[in-house]
Amino acid sequence: MTDSSALLNVGFEYPQWEVRALAADQAEKLACCDIDPATYGNRADITYFAHESIMATKHAGITINGSVHMEQTFELRQPVYLGEPLIIRGSVIGVEPDPRGHRIRSQFDFVRPDGTVPLSTERMSLRIDPDAGTTGPVGSSQTITEPRLAELVRVGEKQLHPERVAKFSLDAENLIHSEPEVAKAFGFRAPIAGGLMAVRFMMEALSASGPPDEIRMVVRFRRPMFWDERLDLFADVDEAPMQTLAVAKADGKIANMATVERFVPGSA
Repeated sequence: MTDSSALLNVGFEYPQWEVRALAADQAEKLACCDIDPATYGNRADITYFAHESIMATKHAGITINGSVHMEQTFELRQPVYLGEPLIIRGSVIGVEPDPRGHRIRSQFDFVRPDGTVPLSTERMSLRIDPDAGTTGPVGSSQTITEPRLAELVRVGEKQLHPERVAKFSLDAENLIHSEPEVAKAFGFRAPIAGGLMAVRFMMEALSASGPPDEIRMVVRFRRPMFWDERLDLFADVDEAPMQTLAVAKADGKIANMATVERFVPGSA
């Protein structure tokens, strides 16, 4: 594989392949996040498909090693079920310089055999140049207004465990999630949890009464979650459905936040 970000230019098309969220695979990912698979019944947790969009880079023959997730958007139009076959189609829609490397924005559609698209996703990843010599929060180059935790309610907590963090991202082969020396080479004090673990936490809270039939949600990854940290989940519980969720570190700083722009409740 090559690590050249130059290959990921605007208009680059990722390979297409069939994806299915299988019950055993979903249960394994959820176990890494301490989430009961019964939360979703026979439906796919759509976080799975964001993971498949990350794997698209690997399918293109480009290493994911050192890449950091910065933003993830979901637009679910219809429920997706466990075992249902979908074709993933994606392309690079934006490339921007960053003090630590390059930000790559990609868009993906998940297409049924009849041509309908129940789910679309978009992600922005930072491909870190280890020679850039800059450190700090990966989202610091973006101007984003964070919610105040005082305006939200703590609704739960999660304890990260190194072995579970490493297992969650094992198939992506991104060693910043499992190898301390690799993490340090990219500017982190220790391996970091994949941002999609935080998305799983948020989806669990949103699906407490059943997974959504439709949802549009934007998640921004503001600070790294180190593989041994305890995290708190906050939400605006006075809103129905919740419109703002945040995963915060022990010092009260927000690691990840989500804005729910549309939510149509369903049932498991």
